[in-house]
Amino acid sequence: MTKIKTTYLKFSLSFILCLLSYVCLAQTKSTDIKTINGKKYYIHKVEKGQSLYAIAKIYNMDVNSILAENDEAIDGLKNGQELKIPFESLLTKQTPTIDTNKYVYHKITKGETIYGITKKYGVDEKKLASYNPGLNNGIKEGDYLIIGEKKKGNTPKISSANSITTNMSAVDTYTVLQGETLYGISKKVNVSQENLLKWNPEAKDGVKQGQILKVSSVKTMASVTNHTLAATTHIPESKITELIAKPKKEVYEIGLFLPFKLAESEAINIDELVKAKASFPAAQNLSLDFYFGFKKAVDSLIEKGFEVNLHLFDIDEKDSLQVEAICKTPEFKSLDAIFGPLYAGVFKLVSNHAKKIQVPVISPLTQQNKILYNNTLVSKVNPSLFTLIEGLADYCIDSLMSSSNIIIVNSTVKDRQYIKAFKNRFNEGLSKHNRSKKDSITEVKGVAGVKAAYIPGKKNVVVLFTHNEVYLQDFITQLTIFSDKKEIVLMGFNSVSNIDNLDQDYLNNLQFHFAAPNHIDFKDSVIINLTRQYQSVYTADPSEYYFQGFDIATYYLSNLKTKGPEFFFNLDKNNWEGVSTGFKFYRPDTETGFENRAVYIYKYSNYQLQKLGWK
Repeated sequence: MTKIKTTYLKFSLSFILCLLSYVCLAQTKSTDIKTINGKKYYIHKVEKGQSLYAIAKIYNMDVNSILAENDEAIDGLKNGQELKIPFESLLTKQTPTIDTNKYVYHKITKGETIYGITKKYGVDEKKLASYNPGLNNGIKEGDYLIIGEKKKGNTPKISSANSITTNMSAVDTYTVLQGETLYGISKKVNVSQENLLKWNPEAKDGVKQGQILKVSSVKTMASVTNHTLAATTHIPESKITELIAKPKKEVYEIGLFLPFKLAESEAINIDELVKAKASFPAAQNLSLDFYFGFKKAVDSLIEKGFEVNLHLFDIDEKDSLQVEAICKTPEFKSLDAIFGPLYAGVFKLVSNHAKKIQVPVISPLTQQNKILYNNTLVSKVNPSLFTLIEGLADYCIDSLMSSSNIIIVNSTVKDRQYIKAFKNRFNEGLSKHNRSKKDSITEVKGVAGVKAAYIPGKKNVVVLFTHNEVYLQDFITQLTIFSDKKEIVLMGFNSVSNIDNLDQDYLNNLQFHFAAPNHIDFKDSVIINLTRQYQSVYTADPSEYYFQGFDIATYYLSNLKTKGPEFFFNLDKNNWEGVSTGFKFYRPDTETGFENRAVYIYKYSNYQLQKLGWK
C-alpha cells in the first residue's frame, strides 16, 4: 500500500481538488448552430482558460468526438478559437479502456501476425483469443492485444519495445521494428554496434523486422566488486560498500519536495476566479498534477514485497531557511530517495544534505546542468538547452545532411554560445561518419546572408538560435517572403512557437523544426486511458506535468523495485520511453551526476506538430 505523510502541509489536499473542479463550472452551450456537409454542429468559441475536457462536459460529449472534428485542437486551445461540436457523440467508437494495472499488453506493428505474437510471448492462441474476443476478425497496426493477466510477484517478461507494462525488469533483448538499422538500434539502446554484432553475429548482413537481438551481456551489476565501483565513481569505498550493501527493501521512504503553497491557495476567492474565467495558479497546479501522476504510478507498482511511503514537503522555493530546517529533521534522514525541489534555487541545498547521507536526489524540471557537479547521486530529467541544440544537430547529421545546405544565422553576441554548441556537435557527427568538416555549415548574418548562401535545388536548412522575440518576428516574416516556392526549412528553439504576434502560417510554410524534452500523443490509447482516469476523479484535464510525474515515478521506482539502490549508479544503462518522457541518461565524468539526454524532434506540417522521433 501507499502511505502519504504530509510535512509542512497545513491543509488537506481535498481542499485543492475542490478548487480545481469548481473552475470548470458555470459554462453554457453555444447557440450558434450550423450544418456543414450535411452534418449539424454547435460552433463553440473557446473562452479564456477553457480546456477540451471542460468543453466536452458542457455538451455531454467525449473529448475524442471533439478531436475527430477539430484536428488542430490536439495541439492545445486558444482564446477565441472556434470548434465544431457534433450533435452525436462518437464515444461508442473509441478504443476500449486499457487497464495496465491488471493486464500486460502488446501494441501491434506493421506486418505482425497472430502466430508471431504467440511465439514471441509463449502464449497459446486459444488463450490469446479468450482475452481478445475480436481476434478472429484479424489484427491491424496500432491495435492493442491483451497478452495475459499480471500476477503479483510474477509479471510476464516482455522484451518487445511495443509492450505496455509498469514493471520494468532488465531488458536483455530487443525486437527490430520496420525500417530500423543496426546503427539506429545501437543509439536507441545505448549499446555500441561492435557489441551488438558480438552478441548477434547473424546481424552482420543487416537486420530485419521482427528479428530479436541480444542487447546486453549476461553480467550484472552484482558481479562488480565494491572496489571497482569505488574506482570508477571516485566515491570513498566505505560509502560505496554502505550503499551497495543496502538490500532491497520491502518498504521505501520517498520524499517529494514541491511548492504546493496551500496557505496561499486557501486565500483564493473561488467565485472571483470563476467570474474572471482564470486558471488556477501555475505553481500549485504544476505541483498538484505532478503529484497526482507520481502517485498514480506508485499505486500501479505496489505489490507484496514492495511498498512506498510518500513524504510530501510543501516548500517555498525562495525560503532557504525553511528548506534547511527540513533537511535537519529525522524524517529527511530516513528517506531512500528524494524528488525535487523543482527549481535550481534550493535544489542544491537539498542535494548537498542528501549527499552526506548517501540519498539519491532527482530533479524533475531544472534545465541547468550545474546542479549535477560534484554529486554522483544527483540526476536531472529535463535536458539542458544545449542538449536540445545537440539533438537538432544530430537530427541534421542523421536525416538531412546528404541533401541539404546548412545555414546558421549569427544574430547577437549572446547567442554565440548556442551557435558554437551546434557547430561542435555537428562537426563531431561528421567525424563519426567519416565526412569532411570543410564548408559543412555556412554562418551568415540576417536574411540578407541567408539569401546569399541559398543554393537552388537543395533543401536549405536555416538554423536560428535566439530568444529575442522582436528579432525573431522580423526575421521569420522576411524569410517567409523570400521562401516562396523555395525549399527552405527553419530550425530553432521551441519557444518560437509561443510568440503571441507571430503568424503560425509562417512556421507552417517554413516547416519549422525544434527539439523538445517531452512528447504527449493525445490519440495514444495509454494517454487516453490515463486522461479518463484523471478526469473521472478531478473533473478537469490533466496538464503535461501529470504525465511527467507518472513517467518519472514509473522509471525510477520500478527500477528501484527490481534492482535496488545500485540502480542509481547505473542510470546510463537503463534507457526507457514513457508515455510523455524518454529516459536516456549520460554522465560526462566520474565526479558528476546524470543528465537525461532524451530529446524529441518536431516539425510543423499541415498545421499540425509532427513528431519525427527521439534521440
